[in-house]
Amino acid sequence: MDVDRRQQIQGWIVRFAEGQRDAFQLLFEVLWPVVLSFTSQALPNLADAEDAAQLAVMKAFSRIADFDRSRDGLSWVLGIAAYEVMTIRKQRSRRRETGAAHLTHLEQSAEDAEARVIGEELRLAVLAIVGELPERDRAALASTLLGERAPTDEASRKRRFRAMARLRAAWRRTHG
Repeated sequence: MDVDRRQQIQGWIVRFAEGQRDAFQLLFEVLWPVVLSFTSQALPNLADAEDAAQLAVMKAFSRIADFDRSRDGLSWVLGIAAYEVMTIRKQRSRRRETGAAHLTHLEQSAEDAEARVIGEELRLAVLAIVGELPERDRAALASTLLGERAPTDEASRKRRFRAMARLRAAWRRTHG
């Protein structure tokens, strides 16, 4: 972003902070793409990036009266966006991931039809994601997904580790 554009944003933030409500629309139109671009780079899932950007802009606008006019306005807004990104990342990291053995156990031990249907849908979703992975990743994951004992040699373990990382990333992109 060039210096003139940044100073223009600073001017609109200051005007809005001083109570000039006509600056709202201009400020929003300029800030939204910048904040969304920032959050999109930090979060792989577009829905999460949009949520973080929306929360950041809402918080910035709701706290605009507290803005210190001697500070850089864009940095202030991006600081709020960074906090929202961190919050969403923490929420996502709290989700628990389980292996294929858990899916098999869930399917076998489920006593009601709803749990069996959910298990089957989850299994199909995992298989669909695995089907999108390259052949080398599918081969590396085969023993894990089939519940077999995985090879113990270093090269196989590294291939399986990398394949699992790509599987997790694909899952997060698709399912959040």
